Amino acid sequence: MVENYKKRILLSVTGMSPAVVTETLYALVTEKGFIPTEIRVITTLQGKNQLIKMLLGIEGGRKERKGALEEFIEDYGTQYGFSHIHFDESCIEVIEDKCGEKLSDIRSPEENELASDQIVKLVGKLCQDDDTALHVSIAGGRKTMGFFLGYALSLYGRKQDSLSHVLVSAEFENQPSFFYPKPYSHKIYNTKGIEFDAKDGKVMLAEIPWVRLGLGVPDELLNNQISYSESVKNAQQILDVATLKFLSPIERRAVLFGTKKIKLSPRGYALLLSLFIAKKQQWAFGVYENMENLSRTYLGIYDVLKYSDSNMAEQFKDLDKIRRTLSDSQTDITKKVRSAFSIGKHSKSQYIPYSYNEIYVLQINLENIDIRQIQENISHIL
Repeated sequence: MVENYKKRILLSVTGMSPAVVTETLYALVTEKGFIPTEIRVITTLQGKNQLIKMLLGIEGGRKERKGALEEFIEDYGTQYGFSHIHFDESCIEVIEDKCGEKLSDIRSPEENELASDQIVKLVGKLCQDDDTALHVSIAGGRKTMGFFLGYALSLYGRKQDSLSHVLVSAEFENQPSFFYPKPYSHKIYNTKGIEFDAKDGKVMLAEIPWVRLGLGVPDELLNNQISYSESVKNAQQILDVATLKFLSPIERRAVLFGTKKIKLSPRGYALLLSLFIAKKQQWAFGVYENMENLSRTYLGIYDVLKYSDSNMAEQFKDLDKIRRTLSDSQTDITKKVRSAFSIGKHSKSQYIPYSYNEIYVLQINLENIDIRQIQENISHIL
């Protein structure tokens, strides 16, 4: 249940109409029972000024009146059991240019790209906390901002996260003085001076199904080392049919994982190639299942690599040391695949061998594994 999460965050993009935040908030609380503990907004400098003025009631750095958020809490807090939703200036993320200057608007392809990178990074950061449930609204801001926000959730979102757009009845849409339906009669006026009652406004939440790719949150994203476009490219390669190609000379231990060239440690390489051989010869690569085949294959490959480690054969005489060696071998592959594809610690990939009951399994189909360049080196093991 979403309400069991300690932090529940409403994340939105806005332009010059901050009302999408309170409209979404109203629909979440009254329709879905999702009561955010915090609101976060991604916007431009102009959008930030509007948020501070309209939602917080602050002008010129001074509190001039009740903001729409404070009014919402007073109107619906008692009925739905909340008295505070955290939102202040620190909760507003303003898109910046390469020099760190805050953008007043997004007008060029370059600024659009900057927005995509910052949106993806923020979503990744928020999805890093397992105790947080995230509700993402794409109702406001420029259309590309909403797209980037939704796609970022697909890349890094979890099962507790959700995505929506908000629909407002036509006569109240784009009215500058309408922020949410009031629980009592409240007169407002549109730009032509025509009177409306905010109580009559209709706000509906349109939940959007989304594909959860489950890539996890890579450290490179949080450290600004990869961009939005690189995140998408890496995701596509993970989703493509997994292929392996062992490259020569075998002593260099280089393998093509899809299009990513990775140099494995001697242990990682020996395990990966051993798993291919076990799969080809149709025996389970397990500590208890086929110890003789396992030792012969792993040590045979290790010897071919001409890596100076005289203790390896001795280690394979001790069961606990065998377990540790195979675990270290799997860890080497896992870390290097995740780094190469910029995927998070909890992500899954066909390129990463998995284990159960101390049996190791290569998930890639045999027809998608190419060993021709090194076949002569291991012919005596095959």
